[in-house]
Amino acid sequence: MKPGLQLAPATAAPAGAHSATAGAPTAGTDERAAGADATGPAAAGPSRSRTPARPRRIAILGNPNAGNSTLFNKLPGLRQKVANYPGVTVEKKTGLCTLPSGARVELLDLPGSYSLRPGSPDEVIVRDVLLGLQSDTQAPDLVVFVVDVTHLDRNLYLALQVIELGRPLILALNMMDAADELGIRVDERALERQLGVPVVAISAAKGTGLGTLRRYMERDVEPSNAHFRSRPRHLDRVLQSLEGRLPRNSALPERARQELALALLLDDGEDDALARCAPADVLDDVRLLRRRLDQAAPSWRSDEIQWRYEVIADILAGAFVAPPDRRDRTRERIDRVLTHRIFGPVIFVLLMGAVFQSVFAWARPAMDLIERVVAAFGGLVESNMVEGPLRSLLVDGIIAGVGTTITFVPQIAILFFFLSVLEDTGYMARAAFLMDRVMGQVGLSGRAFIPLLSSFACAIPGIMATRTIDSRRDRLTTIMVAPFMSCSARLPVYALLIGAFVPNRWVGIVTLPGIVLFSLYFLGILAAVGVAWVLKRTVLRGGKPLYVMELPPYRAPSWRSIVITVRERSALFLRKAGTVILAISVVLWFLATYPRGGNGLDALRAQAHAAQASGQTAKAQALENQLAGETLRNSFAGRAGRLLEPVIRPLGFDWRIGIGLITSFAAREVMVSTMATVFNLGDAGHRAGSLRATFRDFRNPATGRPLYTPLVGITLMVFFALACQCMSTVAVVRRETNSWRWPIAMVLVMNALAWVVSFAVYQGGRLLGLG
Repeated sequence: MKPGLQLAPATAAPAGAHSATAGAPTAGTDERAAGADATGPAAAGPSRSRTPARPRRIAILGNPNAGNSTLFNKLPGLRQKVANYPGVTVEKKTGLCTLPSGARVELLDLPGSYSLRPGSPDEVIVRDVLLGLQSDTQAPDLVVFVVDVTHLDRNLYLALQVIELGRPLILALNMMDAADELGIRVDERALERQLGVPVVAISAAKGTGLGTLRRYMERDVEPSNAHFRSRPRHLDRVLQSLEGRLPRNSALPERARQELALALLLDDGEDDALARCAPADVLDDVRLLRRRLDQAAPSWRSDEIQWRYEVIADILAGAFVAPPDRRDRTRERIDRVLTHRIFGPVIFVLLMGAVFQSVFAWARPAMDLIERVVAAFGGLVESNMVEGPLRSLLVDGIIAGVGTTITFVPQIAILFFFLSVLEDTGYMARAAFLMDRVMGQVGLSGRAFIPLLSSFACAIPGIMATRTIDSRRDRLTTIMVAPFMSCSARLPVYALLIGAFVPNRWVGIVTLPGIVLFSLYFLGILAAVGVAWVLKRTVLRGGKPLYVMELPPYRAPSWRSIVITVRERSALFLRKAGTVILAISVVLWFLATYPRGGNGLDALRAQAHAAQASGQTAKAQALENQLAGETLRNSFAGRAGRLLEPVIRPLGFDWRIGIGLITSFAAREVMVSTMATVFNLGDAGHRAGSLRATFRDFRNPATGRPLYTPLVGITLMVFFALACQCMSTVAVVRRETNSWRWPIAMVLVMNALAWVVSFAVYQGGRLLGLG
């Protein structure tokens, strides 16, 4: 079937602009693209004077795994801003990019999508942004559509839909280096003629062709006039009727009105943004028309797929040549090993073990250095300030709290470095394939693995990523178990307790701390699987959905993307240390310092002063320590900890840890800063230094024996691995489920499970004589 092509008339570019695009790029894809620009009918039009009121907005769009985010991260001069689409679950990435002329454009990285007929909430976002329906995101002035050229036929499906919207579009043929290796040849100028849009060959990972792409992005691109539609007459009549009744919208191109009518016809009333764009009487008629179409032509929803692929086949017939046998036998052999029923899980466990081992082994020197700097800074401040509340706030509250927390930045950076490498090389897709078997045992599909994997960074984006799951029951199940994944906020707590209580001893080829850390992550996975199994057989009972996934080819990791990811995650942790943890440290210092009076405390203070005056230094120090401990015990924070103590005493925890458990509900890593503040304020002789050593050596004032044993440390780690202690996660679950029932149930189930398992660990350990 031939599409009725109507190409935009070529407009001569001004001399300067033409020279810029037809200049002599360095080599390879640049040269091909530049050549296309010189004569291509869809070449960018002349630059127009543009008011500097706002930067031009350019959306990066494409299928999943086409290299959209790699291109987004690769564009030079980019400064990213990450946020969430309000009311939805998908991460929104924007950034400012500087073009060769010095002009700046705003880039928007849209979620990977397969079609404008959405099958999941993230695809709804893509459609709504392109139709100008997303209230918080203006429609783009230009779309850079990224296609994986090794799967050009499949990628063109969405590209044709977007071209038909009438929005200016540049087609970026990505992975040209891989195509060359496979013997694939693409006639870019023929594609330009067929599609009516500029075509640029690039390799986002290697950075080739990006110079040409940036020059195209600087110019005004005319929308294509090409038409690829071939709908049945009865459907066309319905759409034309609806289109005529829709109100005009300046954000929507005239050609896209019929797509909006079709979106209304296909929507089941779940997209509020779509419903708001049409009058009530039109929405009423849409439901009636949909029923009539279902009766007259039951296959009308899926007819488009067949005829659109016929169009794509015709387009590629004159522009795309691939060798008859494109099988990558090396990749197939590697896949057979990595996804093997037995070898696959073994390799996965070994890889993860190596990652966690490296987190400890590699981070230690940097952590020790930061610890020394923090201790030296605390000592400097202390020696240059007069004793009093302000010095105590700075040294015992802020420096001890925030300073101790930032010592764990190296471990977070190393963890995300390895996770990014595994993701960039394509291994994580194989891991998802392996996990599909495990997920299947509990009634979930491998699709749930990606949100759960995201939860290792933070439960919030993981929960938001569940919007890629079609089934509501599966989505709810995944939301309920995502917080079991050990997020990066738990890592500082694990690192603190492992460093304090687990000896750095080699066991074979790995160290004991590495094994313990891996076990904690595995415990979270095990708990998630168990809870999901129960949910899928009780309140969220349902069958296992079909999951079809494509294993991407193996690629060399993009070091720029990895650096950006590591930088983002480290900066996020530091921002939290400078905001949330700083604020909590100040508040906690006040709560742990006041009230300072009382008969018993005043008497102790008098005795200490008397001992100091009589030259009994040792006695005076002992009395000062006792005074500090009693002050903390009777403070507001100490009273709260003692109130919780009867509940946590069976787990081996005292009221000091109780204070940490309370404050960590604001953010899990606050536990670290809380314990640093508590130990500083509770011991007059202690000053900022190694919190791990302080935790390990802290003595019971009554017995003089270590207050916290290794068994207590292990029990506390188990509690943190299973408990729900993040109010941000609770708030996101409330928003995503639109109900308080699910977050309340999640808090109760997770904390009850954490208490029961911790109780079993501690009391079982005592019975075995371990503590």
